[in-house]
Amino acid sequence: MIRTFLILFGVVSVAWCDNSLTGAERKDGFELLFDGKSISKWHSIRRQPDQGAWRVQKGILTHEKGESWLATNDTYFDFVLRLEYRTGAGSDSGIFLRAGPDGDPATSGMELQILSDAGKPAATQSTGSVWDVVAPTRNANKADGEWNQVEVSLIKRQLIAVWNGEKILDVNLDDPKYSALAQRRPYGHIGLQAHATGTPVEFRNIRVKILKIGPLFIPEK
Repeated sequence: MIRTFLILFGVVSVAWCDNSLTGAERKDGFELLFDGKSISKWHSIRRQPDQGAWRVQKGILTHEKGESWLATNDTYFDFVLRLEYRTGAGSDSGIFLRAGPDGDPATSGMELQILSDAGKPAATQSTGSVWDVVAPTRNANKADGEWNQVEVSLIKRQLIAVWNGEKILDVNLDDPKYSALAQRRPYGHIGLQAHATGTPVEFRNIRVKILKIGPLFIPEK
């Protein structure tokens, strides 16, 4: 009985660690974007009538099948983003950076691709790519059902992405090789993508260190 209690207590203790900051992160200036209970720091932007509504379930952020994206209420110039995600069969999602509120967030800002593609070659549309522009050095995505750890640093014109402890992107946005990135927004929302096909991707432990916050977007009249 005592052993069973200790095992259960251990499981609960691990769960308490989800969606929280470490002492080092607090000291370094990180803050939670997702507390495991609500999406009060985010808002959903519908892309098609079959909107993929976002929801929180047992400390995990996910979505229904549909076309939408979840945008932070705030915008950012420079930041360090950390999060975890896991895929399922046919998953197709992404992390948006400096995305505008209108149009395609993958091209107004940038999208780091997330797919169910563990073990496949790196390409400009594989997991970890700057979608359709820059291939990662390696596809470091884990198998479906396993949690992936991501850290993205976007400071001025330098983008660095670390996937499961391995640096897979180190991109100067002004590099002539990537001219498609030259005119992307200098600030915008952080976002997560929902699609109508494939298993919805799950997210947790989303935290950000803000280095330079952006202005509010003014709605066009």
